[in-house]
Amino acid sequence: MVYAMEFRRAVAAAYEAGESSAEVAEQFPCSASWVRRLIQRRRETGSLEPRPRKLPDNRKLSEQDLRQLRELITAHPDMTLGELAAALETKVSVPTIHRATKRLKLTLKKSRRMPPNSSVRMSKPRGPAGSRNSGR
Repeated sequence: MVYAMEFRRAVAAAYEAGESSAEVAEQFPCSASWVRRLIQRRRETGSLEPRPRKLPDNRKLSEQDLRQLRELITAHPDMTLGELAAALETKVSVPTIHRATKRLKLTLKKSRRMPPNSSVRMSKPRGPAGSRNSGR
């Protein structure tokens, strides 16, 4: 849990006033170990700011793979995501290819969600009521 800076300053001020970490923890809704770590962080870094989150880089495709993907799409824009995944030397899933194309801002020619062409009739014409071609 990330506490607000005002809360952090209040906890540090209470600790500086001579109270123990356990007493400060009883006074404020936090744990004694968090109070000790907060004071230790200020002693080591000079700041009460929380440490920035370090998210791991879980990307499966290297820069070389991304270049190869870009070349494949340029050469064959009608390839599906599955075909692109199979064509890459690195074994990755279709969702990984999808995320990579989004990151590279590349679009594919094929799309399943295109509306039907308005100039082409999509259904049979209905016959007069009561006939065999009445659409039932």
